Parts: sequence; structure tokens; C-alpha cells
Amino acid sequence: MAICLNNMKSTIYLISSVLLMALFSSCNPQKKLAREFVSKSKDYKLLVLAPNSIYKHNLNTGIIDSLGITDEKTRDSLLWEQSYFIKNIDDSLLIANYILGFKNELANYKVKVYNQGAYEGFMQSDSNAWMINIAQLEVEEENYEYRDETEYYGYVYYHDHLLKAVNVNSWFEINKLNSDDQKNNVYYATNTITDDLTSSYDFDIFTEKVVYQYDIDSLDMPGLYEYVYLLGRIYATYTYDYLMNKYISKKQGFPMKKTELLRYYPPSGTFFQAGENRFITLDE
Repeated sequence: MAICLNNMKSTIYLISSVLLMALFSSCNPQKKLAREFVSKSKDYKLLVLAPNSIYKHNLNTGIIDSLGITDEKTRDSLLWEQSYFIKNIDDSLLIANYILGFKNELANYKVKVYNQGAYEGFMQSDSNAWMINIAQLEVEEENYEYRDETEYYGYVYYHDHLLKAVNVNSWFEINKLNSDDQKNNVYYATNTITDDLTSSYDFDIFTEKVVYQYDIDSLDMPGLYEYVYLLGRIYATYTYDYLMNKYISKKQGFPMKKTELLRYYPPSGTFFQAGENRFITLDE
């Protein structure tokens, strides 16, 4: 009987805690302003501008460095020829996939998105109009040294891998149309994709030996194009969150701290801390 009573007390305490957390969340002034923004954001108009080309770099300079080649043109030419991804990227296709992901995700937020061809119509907007200029895209190819390790009975076992990796770096200029703010609002985001490594360590208790097995699904060009589509979607969510936090800061009369920045998840209509899932300011 005592066990049932203790369980009942624990359940009551848990329910009370959840209710208090919900009450606190609903009374949070910043989340109230965030909800206010979401209700108004359907009236927001966004003009998305794409870059014309991509900056591409092969960072695997080891062989070139060992040969002592210092002439810049010769180095660039050799690095280009030795690259796996850089020389095969179709700029137009990569940019198109990136922008398609960006626009498709913005549609989930119910904002009105303008194409570059609708520039004149967008410029006639009277309020809540923002220019989202993807000012620069940079793709870097490199080898990624990864150590896969585990521990059994105080002994560390590891296997080193050299994986192909591609870094995609993006710079965004986000400015409100007809704003008095003359500051150059530039933000940065970066993500990396590598070969997909699947591995396992198995310890045989009879032989006391460790067997390591692994499989590498190598990154290829179709995989890279799919990845930039995903990045476009991710950065569209960052863009919406940026506008929402900008709205909150303006309404409360002072900037939000980085630790206070919020994210919005449309399917459930919930808000949560952004953490590192946001644009990076250039002074960070």
C-alpha cells in the first residue's frame, strides 16, 4: 500500500511540474512575442536572390606542398585536376538545388516568396518586405581524418580512416526593404558532409580478441547535390528564425541574447532554444 501511495505522490509531483513548466512557457514574454510574429508572418514578403557562381577550393594540398610548388597558377591548376568534387561540380545545378530547397522550406512557414524575376513587383511592397541575398557560396574539398575507437576492459581499440569531405560555406545578406538601418547585415553558415562510415567492434570473450568491421558508402556527386538541397531547407528555417528573433528584439526594446534566441517548428507550433542551430554573426 505504501508503494502505491509513493507512486501516486510521484505522479502528482510530475504532473504539477509539467503544468508549471507549461504555465511558465506560456507566460514567457519572448515566446508570446514569437507567437505574435508567427500569426503575422503570413504577410511577410521575401525576395530570394541567388549567387551567379560558386567559389571552389581543393584543400588537399599535401602532395603539392611536398613538391615545393609555389607558383600560384600552377598550384591552382594541379589542385583542380587532382580534385574529386571541385572539378566536377555544375555550378548551375548546385545553386538550383540549394535555392529549390530554400524556397520549398519557406513554403512551410506560409510567407510569400518572390523569385528574382519578380524583383520589380517586390520593390513596390509597402511593408514587411525583406531581401534575402545569398551573397556567396563556397565549396571546399578536403580529406577528413577520423578515428573510430572504443574501449573494452580498460583497453582502447581504434581504427583510423581518411574520409572524403566537402564543406559548404554560405554568406547571407538580410535586409528589410526601405529600412533606415544602414548596417550591412551579413551572416554566415557552414556544414560538412563526408563519406558515410558504418562500423562495429565485437569482443570475443573466448578468444579475448576484438574484431573490427566497417563499410564506407563513398560520397558522390548526386549525394552532394542532394545535400545542398537539404542545406537550402535548413537555412530557410534559420532565415525565418532570424526574422522572428528580430521582431522579438524590436518589440521588447532591446536585442535578445544569443542564449535566448528561439527556433520555431511549424508542424507542432512549438518554440525552443536555437543553440548553435542558427546563422553565425561575423563577429563570432
